Amino acid sequence: MTPKQFCYSIILLVVCILPFSTKGQDAVFSQFFNSTLYLNPALAGIEQDVTVSFGHRSQWRNLLFPYTTSQFSLVVPYYKSKHTKPLGHIGGFGLSIYNDTAGENNNFKTTGGNVAFAYNLPLDHKYINLITFGLQLGAINKRIDPDGLQWGEQYNPYVGFDASITSSDVNSLRGRTFIDINAGAFWWYNPIQTGSELINSINSGVSVSHLNNPNESLLEQESQQLPLLYKYHGGMVLNVSYKATISANYLIAYQDETVQNNIGSYFSYKLTTFNQGKMNYGIARLGGWYRINDSFILLTEFETALFKVAFSYDWNTSSLRYNDRGIGTYEVNLAYRFTSHAPAKSRY
Repeated sequence: MTPKQFCYSIILLVVCILPFSTKGQDAVFSQFFNSTLYLNPALAGIEQDVTVSFGHRSQWRNLLFPYTTSQFSLVVPYYKSKHTKPLGHIGGFGLSIYNDTAGENNNFKTTGGNVAFAYNLPLDHKYINLITFGLQLGAINKRIDPDGLQWGEQYNPYVGFDASITSSDVNSLRGRTFIDINAGAFWWYNPIQTGSELINSINSGVSVSHLNNPNESLLEQESQQLPLLYKYHGGMVLNVSYKATISANYLIAYQDETVQNNIGSYFSYKLTTFNQGKMNYGIARLGGWYRINDSFILLTEFETALFKVAFSYDWNTSSLRYNDRGIGTYEVNLAYRFTSHAPAKSRY
């Protein structure tokens, strides 16, 4: 299949996935490409420089059950020799730590940490076609803080809720820590640009989380297996001009008979500056997304060779919008790249 034929296949796939419904169980990031290790452990092999990033998501703050999710990640590439950079890029190592809280008083907490290793398999000597495989191993802790929670047996028919009544349910709650194993693969077609190509890059990836089906139940004598989470993601970047690109991207996530679909596009434009006679440039991006049957997402981003800052906002389109009084969800992402001032790239 030629790259042009592959482009048309991706467009057809994006159109075909529109009818599915949108749901989810694990934490969700609207800027999923900026939370690479959370999306797919194979992406630890794509970053060519040591990179640290931080993402934070605040959802439904004005409701009784808000969610906040934060993630920190570190990616360290591995080369055969520093003299072969960027060729000879064997893979990379990744470290990710995340925290998710829910409930009016942040009663429900999930904290996880993992390490990842990715191995790059080039399909040609110029690294134009590349497949990378990733494996991730970590631990997750889930717990409930009972302070402020009310239980049915604490109800007194004469006075209503009575905090002096101790609930037997509290004694059965236990925090649980378990091992979590994830794996993924990612294909990236990144041709050498000569100024005349339509295609800037194409990518496609798949990942599977919770391969060991760990027990996540918070009840001491109960067992509840954490279901597998499948993700399929990818897209293509097209050159509009020397300075501008436009992309089409998608994410399909399936877990326990529920499906989430994201489809959207980015417009990227190079902003040229001069410093001490040298030309430098950053990339400004504006993106629009639709999480089907859930929300519209608007994203703005600015990236240079050294850092990236991004902000997105979700407008809810589900029945929950009647209760959120117009206040949606915001997400921020900050990244810093320890690099030799290589130019920023449009990867998505």
